[in-house]
Amino acid sequence: MAAVSRFSRLAAKKVYAKVFFWPHWRVGWRRLSGSDLWDTQSLEGTSWNVLPNPWSRFLADPIAIEHDGKTVLFVEDFHHDREKGVISAVEFAEHGPVRFLPSVLEEPWHLSYPLVMEAEGEVWMIPESSANREIALYRADPFPARWKKEATLLPDIPATDATIVRHEDRYWLFSTVLKSAHANSDLYLFSAPTIFGPWRAHEKNPVLRDPRSARSAGKIVERGCRLWRPVQDCRGSYGAAVGLAEIMCLNDRHYEQRIQSVLAPCPEWPGGRLHALSQAGGFEFIDGSAIALRWSSWSRNKSQDETLGSLGSSRLFINARAGK
Repeated sequence: MAAVSRFSRLAAKKVYAKVFFWPHWRVGWRRLSGSDLWDTQSLEGTSWNVLPNPWSRFLADPIAIEHDGKTVLFVEDFHHDREKGVISAVEFAEHGPVRFLPSVLEEPWHLSYPLVMEAEGEVWMIPESSANREIALYRADPFPARWKKEATLLPDIPATDATIVRHEDRYWLFSTVLKSAHANSDLYLFSAPTIFGPWRAHEKNPVLRDPRSARSAGKIVERGCRLWRPVQDCRGSYGAAVGLAEIMCLNDRHYEQRIQSVLAPCPEWPGGRLHALSQAGGFEFIDGSAIALRWSSWSRNKSQDETLGSLGSSRLFINARAGK
């Protein structure tokens, strides 16, 4: 009976893959006029706009930065036909998105999770490059449309979702590693005096083994003299929900964090998954899984899709059919 059940699930997945793009994600945004998710630690009562996905592609891993008066959202731009992600960007003005910048960073290998940050007078990006087994550092040249590789911070490591924060005169790098059955459960820490290194592994690595909170879900933020880390809850599946973890201790000898709340798909953000959180310039961003028929968009104007439909955005109605 169990074998029949497994066969049925596999058959259903194959049928689903024939009909729908999978996996498929969407990015939500909202203008902040009061409390943000770090304040409320709840999605209740929120309302989100959705960036339109280009044809046969999806946008995911939203990470934003405000620099020189510009608010720019960087995203993984995944091409289903090529089975590969590049990094694209969306510029925001006062009332929402105004310009789409496709492929601001592309490599022969898959890129995702575009961690952007300011440090030492420059703007840097550390995209996930696990397919190339490295953690690489890129400098904006110029911001935001072009990026130049400046260094390999850690070679020969299939790191996922590397996230850097400065704390007590050192840089700390958080990452999970695709090298074992605990790829989404083991958190590794590294520290360095400058962003260029030398990077030293924490003596307790992996400092955490917990599928609820090891993998990063966006930039680490400081609230009330405390560091808070958005994390992916991967207990049931990859990126099922976002946990808000307070960092209780971070030093050369010890690491401790405590999950204070979990943001999961709900009527305000319907779907099957929610796996990133970011904010900048008075905007807040999340992403989640979505349903996209393989055949439904053939009649669309593809040139319009390439510019994200002139960068309009659709209101996400409270309807479970909007997500998967």
